[in-house]
Amino acid sequence: MKKYFLLLVIMIFSSCSSADPEVTPQKTLEGKWSWIGSSGGIAGTYETPESTNKVIYLEFSGATFKKYINGKLDIESAYTIKTEKSIFGGERPMIVSNEPSKKFVAMSFEFDGTKLYLYEECYDCYGSGYVRAK
Repeated sequence: MKKYFLLLVIMIFSSCSSADPEVTPQKTLEGKWSWIGSSGGIAGTYETPESTNKVIYLEFSGATFKKYINGKLDIESAYTIKTEKSIFGGERPMIVSNEPSKKFVAMSFEFDGTKLYLYEECYDCYGSGYVRAK
């Protein structure tokens, strides 16, 4: 009986793998993201598309990151995803520019359902939320 129980436990755990080898953070980022808001800065302000009159989209394609503000390309940079120590504590996945002279160096990120949250890795900087654009 113990052998069957052990076999059952092994089968359950081996079939319930939550890590899909085909799904990587880079593939999850792929596509276009629409800005919904940002907060931070020394004053702790909160900005939205309505409060700033800005429409911001991010686009991740392969190893290229693009940021558009009101339809104009603001940033284009090659990037990689690395797990690094965050200033917010612990290790986090980060989008790291392969071209540090660009307007960003590193942003940690996380997903919450269908939303993407990016955090600039500096003190008094901003965190921003995005939803996948249709």
